[in-house]
Formats: sequence, structure tokens, C-alpha cells
Amino acid sequence: MTNDTLNPQQKSAVEQINGPIMIIAGPGSGKTRVITERIAHLINSGIDPQNILALTFTNKAAKEMVERINNITNHKNTSSIWMGTFHSVFAKILRKEARLINYSPNFTIYDNDDSMKLIRRIIKDLNLDKDTYNAKYIFSRISFMKNSLVDFEKYKKNYELIEEDKKIRRPLFAEIYTKYCNLCYQANCFDFDDLLLKTYELFKNNPDILNQYQHTFQYILIDEYQDTNKAQDTIIKQIGQILQNVCVVGDDSQSIYSFRGANINNMLNFKSFYKNVLEFKLEQNYRSTQNIVNAANSLIANNKRKIDKKIFSKNEEGEKMQLFTYRNGREEGEEIASIIDNLITTQSIASHHAVLYRTNSQSKVIEDALRKRGINYKIFGGLSFYQRKEIKDVLAYLKLIINQSDNESLIRVINYPTRGIGNTTIDKIRHQAEIENKSIWSIINSNELQNMPVSSNGKNNIVSFVNVLNNLISKQNDNIFKIIEELIQTTGIIRRLEDDPTAENISRIENISELVNTMKIFSMKNKNNKLTNFINEISLDESKEAMKDKSYVSLMTIHQSKGLEFPYIYIVGLENGLFPSQQSIQQKTLLEEERRLLYVAITRGIKKVTLSNALNRFRFGKIHDCEKSDFIDEINPLFIKNNNHRKFKYTQKIHKPPTINAKKLIKIKESNYSNEYREDIKIGQKINHNIFGEGEIKNIDLSGGNQKINVIFDDYGEKLLLTKFAKFKIIP
Repeated sequence: MTNDTLNPQQKSAVEQINGPIMIIAGPGSGKTRVITERIAHLINSGIDPQNILALTFTNKAAKEMVERINNITNHKNTSSIWMGTFHSVFAKILRKEARLINYSPNFTIYDNDDSMKLIRRIIKDLNLDKDTYNAKYIFSRISFMKNSLVDFEKYKKNYELIEEDKKIRRPLFAEIYTKYCNLCYQANCFDFDDLLLKTYELFKNNPDILNQYQHTFQYILIDEYQDTNKAQDTIIKQIGQILQNVCVVGDDSQSIYSFRGANINNMLNFKSFYKNVLEFKLEQNYRSTQNIVNAANSLIANNKRKIDKKIFSKNEEGEKMQLFTYRNGREEGEEIASIIDNLITTQSIASHHAVLYRTNSQSKVIEDALRKRGINYKIFGGLSFYQRKEIKDVLAYLKLIINQSDNESLIRVINYPTRGIGNTTIDKIRHQAEIENKSIWSIINSNELQNMPVSSNGKNNIVSFVNVLNNLISKQNDNIFKIIEELIQTTGIIRRLEDDPTAENISRIENISELVNTMKIFSMKNKNNKLTNFINEISLDESKEAMKDKSYVSLMTIHQSKGLEFPYIYIVGLENGLFPSQQSIQQKTLLEEERRLLYVAITRGIKKVTLSNALNRFRFGKIHDCEKSDFIDEINPLFIKNNNHRKFKYTQKIHKPPTINAKKLIKIKESNYSNEYREDIKIGQKINHNIFGEGEIKNIDLSGGNQKINVIFDDYGEKLLLTKFAKFKIIP
């Protein structure tokens, strides 16, 4: 029997058995429960479990659903339900029907690493440039084509695709795609995307087999339908065409994965493909307060392409969403950490809090601030800042500047960015160094290199690397900010990433920018600002004991937060160009997805949601002015409280000293300030300025009849202040 605690809408969705059905499940509306109750109802109504196909996006979700279904079907045999991810269910079908598509049933499945290795080998065999034909880009494009049902034969015949490859200087992509597919076939292997493409081809080319599965899968249910791609949607249409007992569950307002091929139109156009669709809307949110739900509704109402629904909550009204505007990104991190610290001290635990951001690079200032307060945190879906590849690459160069005997750092970057020094060459030199009990550097930085069994091109490329590194070594006593600028310029790390502006490479550029910012601040704040001191601080910081306490603040991108919930949510970086992202601002469809992304972020909150933006941010050591996200103004002010106690104006460029009008200047000159000195200040003292925030006095100048101080501010660099005018407090 259906659980009597279901609300009327949930119960109706559960009990409708036949025909095409669309269940619009808003955030926190009990979607998983409805799915499990619906499948249990089908079984309890006499439908054989083996005639039910239920597709999810994770095996974990499928396993949990089977356990729940088993508990509410009087322990009937639920193991025969065809339940799992698209890939796992279709792999099962392909094993059974492999011979029809000229594969052996004992085929193996390549994971992403296997596919990447094969693609790298193909690129090498074709003597192609590894930067132009970046293996990750090639793999991503092959994946996208397969999920769009464009196999290599179709690709080669598509004039527009071939011309596009020529324009982006990858004219041999089609050849790589073809060779990759042929080698997979020869090895009797499928990659993950083949499991979709080959299932589609199996059904398309074998009508009898398709008919068999159309009658096997009498009842079809798909979770998170808004996240399906073209291949997944097409296969469902193939097998559901005759009986049309297709039930899709999802929320178009939470469609945020277009970069992975997800197509929101699959859900928006569901009614146009199937006839007489019954639609059920699960609109009651059981998770969040009324204010959070209402705020989210007012935001998403600005999207034009959507299914109409009105999400509501019967929970307590709750606090209004909080909006804070900070001077800069670093202050944002400090203040958010302070809020979390106070709440942990008074009324909550660390695991109740989650900080959500648009890009991974934003985690750095949050990490620093939490670490300073001794608050446990965990990065989800990514690495801690200093463990990210691009950061480790740059740090390897910096370590080599100090210690050329660091073989691991040298091996890491001798061919990064790629400069034609292959693994075979590196292995030969490494082996020789081991025989002679020397460092690799001592061999390549000497005449001994010329005696090595290495090609002349290889030697020339090594000499080029040695020259780059020797140039950097000669500057090791310079200001560390100058060193990092020189490193970026001479190695071409950023330039190579900019040449291939994929989403991943853009993220890497942002992360390197954040490292540059960190070094800039370190160089201003510390007396011992040599490279050695910086590396020591980083190394010690990263070698701290792992957190043993199970309670931690969660840090993650908004994409990684989908499906999760926390009592306290902090959404940082709400500025145009960051959120919404720069590339989405000019494209309506992308802008709507960015708005859906913020909707997802807000609806993760149970009790309280805090939004924040900054008036400027550091990027590659320079201050860039920011304007608040247009999304902020789209939220109904009835449900949001602006806590801008500093009364900043968004047009104010606060890193520039304020101007003084002529009348005020005359009054100042007429006043007898010339002999007024502050005796309570001294070099090394910390101050808090009303505009520039915290800083340290580096010099006091009494010349010219006025007292002037040079202050290094945490976020604005060095400023010269006239003490008789400056408004600041001394920090005890």
C-alpha cells in the first residue's frame, strides 16, 4: 500500500501507472521518496519487477532506491528490476547482444584514464604537437560527439565540423577520432560513451531486438531527466515508443550541466514528443524556510525558458537572506570565516556550514581564513589549493630556483610547458645521474650533457630549459612578486593555457592568478619576503596534520553541491563576470543556466543563506574593480536583507585615495595642523584604516612640517598617509 504520509501531489504521481508521465520535482520536494514509492506501487499492483526499467545518474542512488523498494514491497524479488545508471544498464544489454554489432560478449570497458592513454599514443604516433592536439581536449570532443550520436563516419562527412577543425588549427581531429575508434574496436573495448552510442546503433540497426526490449521494458522511469544528453534521450524514445509508459522525473530549474552535454530541451519538449502526457508538480519544499524558497522563486522567475511552477514551503518563515558587500575578496574570506566561527562557538557545528563558489580558484581565500581560525574544512570535488596540478607546476619551478638538486621538481617541469623533451630522454639522464650519484641538474647544466646518448634536438631543448632556469636562479634574491612575473613570462605557462581556452584551462589560469596574488601580499606584508621564506611557509602549511575531527566546513563549487543540503549556506563572489560568468553574460541561454545555478545554490540552504560580493578582487597581483551581480537585484528585496553597514557605493573605486574639494582644501590649509604629530604610532605597528582596512606601518616621515606614514595594507599594497587627515585606529 502507498504510504499515507505522502501529500496529495506526491500520492497522485505515485499511483498513476500507465501512459507518459512527467513529474516536476522542485528542490526539497521528496523526489527520491516519490520515485521509490512509485516503483513499489507498480510491483504491489502486480507488475513483474523484470518489466521495470529505472535509470539514475549514480550507482549509489540506484542501490539506495532498491533497498528502500525492497522494504516497502513485502520483500518481493526486487533484484530483477533493471535499475542502475544509463551506462551500467546499457552495458548489460550490450553484453547480451554484442555479436549483433560485431563485438565479443567479453568486451572490456575503458575508463577515462585508459582512453586518455590511447589518445596520447595516437597523437604521438601521428607526430602531432601535444599542445595543439591536447589529449584532454581531444577526449572531451570525442565524448561530446558520441553523446550527440555523431560517430567518426558521420564526422568525416560533416563539412562544417571539418572546417571548424581547420579554423582552430586541429585539422587532423577526424583522423584521431577514426583511429581511436578503430583501435577500441580491434581491442574489443568500449569507452563509457560507446555504451550509449552502441546501444543506440544496436536498436537502430536491429528492429527485432528493439521490439524485444520495447516489450521487456513495459514501464520506464528516468530520474534527473533535465540532465540527460541527446544520446540518452534518443534511446529512451526508441524503447518507449510503443507502450509509452515513460515516467520522467526532474526539475528544469535545476538544469546546470550543459557543459557536460545535458540538454534542458529534453525536458521542456517532453510533451511535444509523447501524446496525452500527465503532469504532476511536486511544489512543496520540505527542506528550506519560507524566506529561502520565496527568494529563490523570485530569482528564477526571470528565466523565460521554463516550466511554470510555484514552489512553496510550510516551514517556519525563517531569516531573510543576508547580503554583504566587502572591499575585496580577501576581506570576504575573512568575514565569512568569522561568521562561521561565531556560529560554531555559539549554536552550531562545522558540518552545518557550506561555502559555495562559482570557480575553484575562489576557495583559496576561504581556506586561508578558516585555517587561520583553526576551523576544519574539506574541499569537495577538487583538491586543496596547493595540491592542484597547475599550482604544483609553478611551485616546482619556484623550488628549483632555490634548490636545483630537487630532482622531482625538475622532472615535473623540464618538459612543462612542452618543449620537446621526451620521457626517454629524461630517463636516460636520470639513470646517468643515479650512476654518478649526482643531481640531474648537475648533468644538464654542464658539458656532460653533450656526451649523453640524446638526439641533437633533445639536447638543444634541454639547453633552452637550462637557460630559462638559470635566468630565474639569477633573480632568486629579488622581490618574490618580480620572480613570479618573470617565471610566467619566460616559461610561457599562462600563454600556453590561453592558447587553448577550455573551461579547465581557464580554471587553471584563475588558480595561478590566485597564487600570484598570494605572493604579492606576502611580499608586501613580510620583512623576510625572500623566495625561501615563502616556500618554507607554504611547505609547512601543507604538511600540517590531516584534520581528525569529523566535523568540517564544506567548500565546493555550486555544481558539486547539487543534491546536498546544509543549515547554513554561504554563496560568495556574486559579481558580474564571475557569477554570472563572463562568457554567459552575452548569451541568453547561458545566462539562464547561470541563473539556474544560483537557484540551485540558494535552495541548498535549510535555515539561512548568506550572499556576498566584493568591490574589487586581486587578479595576477593587480586590483580589478567589480560590479555586483545583476542576479542580486533580481531577488525580491522582501526576502533579502542588505547588511552593507559600510554603506559602500558600487561605483566608488575605493583603492584610489578620495579627492578633496577646493573649499575643503582651503579650510585645511587655514587650519593650524602643521605641528600636530601623533606620538602613539611607531614602525611595525598594526593599524585599521577606515577605507584600506588592516595594514602595518613601515616608515614614519616628519619632513616638510607634516607627519607622513608608509603603510603596507593587506589588500591595497603600500599607501602614503598624512596622519593629520587619515582616519585609522591602532590595533593593540
